[in-house]
Amino acid sequence: MIHSYAYRVGLIASAIGVLYTLIAYFIGIEAFTNFLFPILIVIGILVYIILSVKKIKSFQGGNLTFASAFVNFMVMVGIYTIITQLFNYLLINIIDPEFGIAMADAIIEKTVGMMEGFGTPEQAIVEAIEDMEVAFEDQATIGGMLLGVLKYLGFMAVIGLIVAAIMKSKKEVFTETVD
Repeated sequence: MIHSYAYRVGLIASAIGVLYTLIAYFIGIEAFTNFLFPILIVIGILVYIILSVKKIKSFQGGNLTFASAFVNFMVMVGIYTIITQLFNYLLINIIDPEFGIAMADAIIEKTVGMMEGFGTPEQAIVEAIEDMEVAFEDQATIGGMLLGVLKYLGFMAVIGLIVAAIMKSKKEVFTETVD
């Protein structure tokens, strides 16, 4: 049911994600506070995975069940998510913990600037800062990281169900012809 190509795609997507993180790390904190580029990377990887499900369908002669499409999608997403999140955890908590703290501070600062630009009331900004600080502290733990991975995989499972419904082979209702 799981095509070997799914493992390769998951590893390639992971390599892209880790490479992006490394490049952003060497560029500096500014690269992590730019929200557009990471979103584009995730969308690009998602498109790559969806096209890979289509390729798996072609490898199987155009025959792909809903379950097989969904499982292959989730294997690719799962490999990508686990490897990239593990790398991010190691980078921020073990390799360079000061960078993790500085990155959290920079993200909070940029978010506050955007909220002030939208005219958000001061009390709402203070609450948002407190929520973000708690979220960053939670993400710094193994449990928080695992919870984040599970939430992301749950979200991706919904997308995977849609992809599987689109990619599954269409069964013919009538196979006999009447003369």
